[in-house]
Amino acid sequence: MKECQPQDKIPKLPSARNDLNQTLADKICVVNKGLTYWRSPLVIQEPLQPNAYVIANEKEAESVVEQNDDTTERTADVPLVLDVDGTLLRTDLLYETFWAALGHDFFTTLWILITCWTSPARLKRRLRNITDPNVDLLPVRAAILDLAHEAIARGRPVHLVSGSDQGLVDAVAHRFSLPGEHFGSDGTHNLTDGTKAGFLTDRFGERGYDYAGNSWADCKSWKNARQVIAVSPGARLSAWLTKLAQPMQILKDEWPPGVLLKEMRPHQWVKNLLLFLPLLAAQEFQPATILQVLIAILAFSIGASAIYIVNDLLDLEADRQHPEKRNRPIASGALPIRAAMAASTLLGIAALGLASLVSPGVAALTLTYMISSLVYSLWLKKLRWIDVITLACLFLLRVLTGAEASQIDVPGWLLAFVFAVFFTLACVKRVTGLTRVIKVGRLPGRGYTKSDLINLEKASYLGVILAALFFVGYAFSFAASEQFSSPILLALSVFPITFWLIRVVRLSELGEEDYDPIMFVAHDKFGLVLAVIGVAIALLAV
Repeated sequence: MKECQPQDKIPKLPSARNDLNQTLADKICVVNKGLTYWRSPLVIQEPLQPNAYVIANEKEAESVVEQNDDTTERTADVPLVLDVDGTLLRTDLLYETFWAALGHDFFTTLWILITCWTSPARLKRRLRNITDPNVDLLPVRAAILDLAHEAIARGRPVHLVSGSDQGLVDAVAHRFSLPGEHFGSDGTHNLTDGTKAGFLTDRFGERGYDYAGNSWADCKSWKNARQVIAVSPGARLSAWLTKLAQPMQILKDEWPPGVLLKEMRPHQWVKNLLLFLPLLAAQEFQPATILQVLIAILAFSIGASAIYIVNDLLDLEADRQHPEKRNRPIASGALPIRAAMAASTLLGIAALGLASLVSPGVAALTLTYMISSLVYSLWLKKLRWIDVITLACLFLLRVLTGAEASQIDVPGWLLAFVFAVFFTLACVKRVTGLTRVIKVGRLPGRGYTKSDLINLEKASYLGVILAALFFVGYAFSFAASEQFSSPILLALSVFPITFWLIRVVRLSELGEEDYDPIMFVAHDKFGLVLAVIGVAIALLAV
């Protein structure tokens, strides 16, 4: 027996059908024409073809050449078993079903969650009684699907085995044209962890199947498998898998860098600069006041991000049908739903903690904003006209929070102007969505149809007119006269503001605006020039 040194080249076995042209772990034995290279104990760290032999002892080494010629035939009989949640799919069917049900029937879903918490299989079945997620839109992991189709092409049986409800597992198999039997929870038995491993062993025998999974819940199934296929295992899980001393294939598919930050949408935080409006209108620039408003802005921004995540969870099906929103982290499967839920909870707690540092009033307004946004996400966004009014009110709430943080009263004319501006922008958002919808009569996830387009356009122009009138009213109000020396000059700044709003509405009618008006405003150079002109005129009026 010759001990193989790390620098030695591992030779091929004589059969052309058995290709060991890949990197094996440091400790392995291989046979070539009776010459054995052996190191102990056995560890496999890199991908291994299903028909490649790994020799654990000298006795097995003596017979490997004779066994080698029928490797391909035996491998064709070994089933490939795929976990669904987080493995074949880049999402989890239980969480998908929960959020789909929550958006469909909020209170019934919560009741089912409470009453069926101790019976996961029953919980999954009851949630499906409310609604199913749209399986055809769920993000798939292409590498695992390719393995399945390759196995089918070679004549190997492929089975999906999941803790998800049987009906959803069958729907996934149908979507990807995977023939044969597939197995899921049945409303009584929860096919996860040890139950799944026992089922697989009883069905296929120990070492009688190759298993693809992605988490600690798959450990028992991996332990009884012939070959391990693991999707992005962490360091601890990788170390545990290595100790199994089984052929292993690792598929790297980790979260993209910054995916959580992208989901938080920091570019939307620019909206919260509205908290500065009361301070600017009153021309109050004391450092202590500015600091209080800055903390309130940070709290509001973090709280808004928490609700953005919840909104995306409730809007998964609609987002996946949207030409741009389908690329959002949760909808695309880049950010797991479970991680998104945890992040939203922590962000909400952090937002209320920061707001409390300013004052109880700011904390109360921040909480009011978060609850109102949640109510909007659950119900109000599906109601025509109510949704755009709610959006305008949420922007108004930002101004009121800034007033509370700076302890400055805001004139009624100014509040009316803010409402009219953001009512216009909310209508513009719906106009853009309807204008750019192709071959679809309804805007996904909203209550509008193409027949509403004309009325939305009229409402947008009405908002522009009201904004102009309210601003002129503010310019000649008593509150403005205390801060500005020339009401007429201040009133003149309404012209660039009005022209800008008209331009935004017109571009939305042509479908040339971004789905997100805030993003459009931030990148519209001509619009920014108009804004600078308006601000300059207002400063001259001081």
